[in-house]
Amino acid sequence: MAIITLKNVTFIRNQKKILENINWTVQKNEHWVIMGRNGSGKSNLIKLIMAENWKTSGEITVLGTRFGQDRIPELRAKIGIVGSFIAERFRPDIVSENLVLTGKYNSSMLYKAFSEDDLAVARELMKQIGAGELIGRIYGTLSQGEKQLLLIARSLMIKPEILILDEATNGLDLFAKSRLLTQLHQITQLADAPTLIYITHHPDEITDDFQKLLFLRDGKVVNSGTPAQLLTADSLTDFYQEPVQIEVVDGHHFVLPQKSNLI
Repeated sequence: MAIITLKNVTFIRNQKKILENINWTVQKNEHWVIMGRNGSGKSNLIKLIMAENWKTSGEITVLGTRFGQDRIPELRAKIGIVGSFIAERFRPDIVSENLVLTGKYNSSMLYKAFSEDDLAVARELMKQIGAGELIGRIYGTLSQGEKQLLLIARSLMIKPEILILDEATNGLDLFAKSRLLTQLHQITQLADAPTLIYITHHPDEITDDFQKLLFLRDGKVVNSGTPAQLLTADSLTDFYQEPVQIEVVDGHHFVLPQKSNLI
């Protein structure tokens, strides 16, 4: 069952083509990585899916909602998003489980009265994804990695059908990034796990939880397929347009510039 379909989608802003002739289909529970350098169009593609930007031409259908024909507000309630830019929206003195609960209302503060039962749901969700130790902690005292984990729990409060992670490891050190990727694995094991769309420009973040990759360059899809097909020296050399070599460590693919014979 396709939950995201883009057909010949082009997005033009200020007379400049940001995305051009994008064709992409995502099946339910088929977890994808969108990879590209800065400025490749990754975030703009996500904004099209969330109807924050509007296509110039082509067709977009997300979770059965066809853009231009069906209502959009209901769709947005089915999509969770996590990114470092969201972390700045919250008061530093908010308690962790209260922050998670804000996801139920899609706000940065708790404007409505809530019950102890509501908090119990938030705490249980934190435990399910390995963030139980953050219960009772003050948001402003958390590390960047802990904040990102909390934001993932928050995004799951609405039980989204799609969870988008937009360069969620930005600002994380090596160990925090590893922990976050472990938590994503736990999310894929939930009974009502959302379909993951993971945006990055780091191939070493592509774990076995992701079945498909989409390569973007200059607003165009240059390749798509499985990690086995695309995480090769030939494929990545073509993608980066620079010769590279790959070192695989514990299943993680590290891409390095190809060694030169010059001294």
